[in-house]
Amino acid sequence: MIESADVSGQRFYSLQDTSTETTVAQYTFANGYMIVAPTRALIMEALQTYASGDSLAHSAAFRALLPKDTDENYSAIAYQNLTPVLTPLLSQLNGDSADALRQLAADARPTAICARGEQSSIEASSDSHLFGSEFLTLGNLIAHGNKNAAPRVRE
Repeated sequence: MIESADVSGQRFYSLQDTSTETTVAQYTFANGYMIVAPTRALIMEALQTYASGDSLAHSAAFRALLPKDTDENYSAIAYQNLTPVLTPLLSQLNGDSADALRQLAADARPTAICARGEQSSIEASSDSHLFGSEFLTLGNLIAHGNKNAAPRVRE
């Protein structure tokens, strides 16, 4: 079920799982983009960051992760940077749990994956690695599960 609410002139949508009565995701539309997050607060923070001009689009480190092609008009960009999230957790853990989290944090480099919708396909590209794995591996897994897909994954 989808519920909507207006907050300060912005319409937000909540996607509800009717079997568990939990919110699965929140989303809104702004400046030609669909913004999705687990909570409305995160979406509002993203909107404020965009308004301030201090966004990923202006980050040299983020832009360095984008694929090196001639067309930067992507239909979707997935970005993750787990290190700032994982590092504070280390102080709360010890032993094997801390060692495992420390290794995960060391392997978790920022990642950007870009996708572009074509006439009859979706083209994905990335100059990043997912926990040490090449992005091409993910593309092959997707294509393998879809008999109609012709894999077009570029690194």
